[in-house]
Amino acid sequence: MLRILHIDRSELFRKVMRELVTRCGHSVVGVPTKEDALEAIAQGDIDLVVTALKLDDGGAESLITAMAGTAGQDIPVIVVTSTDSLEQRERLFSLGVVEYMLKNELSEDRFIRYLETLASDDELSRFMRTLRIAVVDDSQVTLKIVSRILSMNGFSSVTLFDHPEKLLQEEQSFDLYICDIVLPGVSGDHLVSLIRRDHQDAIIISMSQFSGERSLSNILGAGADDYIHKPFDSAGLMARIKVNVRSYQLKKRLERLAVTDGLTGLYNHRYSYERLEQEISKAKRYQRDLSVVMIDVDDFKRVNDTHGHRKGDEVLAGIGQVLGENLRKCDIVGRYGGEEFLVIFPETALADARAAADKLRGVLADHDFQGLGVTVSAGVATFDGQESAQILVSRADALLYQAKRQGKNRIEG
Repeated sequence: MLRILHIDRSELFRKVMRELVTRCGHSVVGVPTKEDALEAIAQGDIDLVVTALKLDDGGAESLITAMAGTAGQDIPVIVVTSTDSLEQRERLFSLGVVEYMLKNELSEDRFIRYLETLASDDELSRFMRTLRIAVVDDSQVTLKIVSRILSMNGFSSVTLFDHPEKLLQEEQSFDLYICDIVLPGVSGDHLVSLIRRDHQDAIIISMSQFSGERSLSNILGAGADDYIHKPFDSAGLMARIKVNVRSYQLKKRLERLAVTDGLTGLYNHRYSYERLEQEISKAKRYQRDLSVVMIDVDDFKRVNDTHGHRKGDEVLAGIGQVLGENLRKCDIVGRYGGEEFLVIFPETALADARAAADKLRGVLADHDFQGLGVTVSAGVATFDGQESAQILVSRADALLYQAKRQGKNRIEG
């Protein structure tokens, strides 16, 4: 969700913009003056400025000038005005305005498209800055240049290696590798093949001052995703990184979609079972405790019949969020199907799993699902050291329905 600052002396137009931005799923702060705008920008968390051309204490040009050199200097600015001229447009675009819209031509579709693009780029930028990056080059000058470019663009987790052996001995893995082709002790394509062997999902960008189809085909054939020719500038390197990170992000998103439930965001039935089988294997190998909890929403059919299926979906999504927020990082939770949820507690004995399940029951019973209260029942079972995932879940499921028969809003196990 974007946070948008709107500056216009017209209270009516601020209201119109507020309704438009809210319909787009974003938040907006509306202020009448440049001074108010600069105060809001100084407080931070503004993703986009939408301003009228003329304000009582200045205008768009003076606002943009005042933003320069502050924390808001990189915030994109859209000017919305009722007047127009080529000279005016050229002057504003030269100041860095990203869009110029006439009030009488302000299209909701156009505005929505722009916000979607901005939100997508903002999400990509945030994702990029979380990446762990390794740069390998025997030239200290190149390492310094690449490091400076990455630092200027907000990357904070960058490790520099002046010899490939240092990278190969490094225990930490990276999301993005930027490697020179000509290196001491090992060829660039061999280094790429070693990285690809051990880090199949990583992004690998090779760089070299040499060009030629053979070197390019060798390095791509070894497993590199892209190639950049030296010398390069900041824009060129960032463009290569951005293109590859976008593909990497899409791949990760598709992988996530394959294992998650679309409504709740929790793991889906198939992947929950896969994780349970993995945990059973660990429990057998290391002779550790393992418990599972089957949770079912009490009287959920009544929720759907009384309030509609949309409200029922909201309740399920809310339950998924509450479960995710009240479990340990090592715990695994998935939507088993319908209104049933499966929680896997690794290295947890029956008594502790039962206590954790009862805590979840209490938190859910106390939670306000937008004016609606719900309760859940649950069954808890502990792995006996031999049984299959199917039998373990069946035991927890039987205990769940025992809890239903005993009056609901309770735990059995």
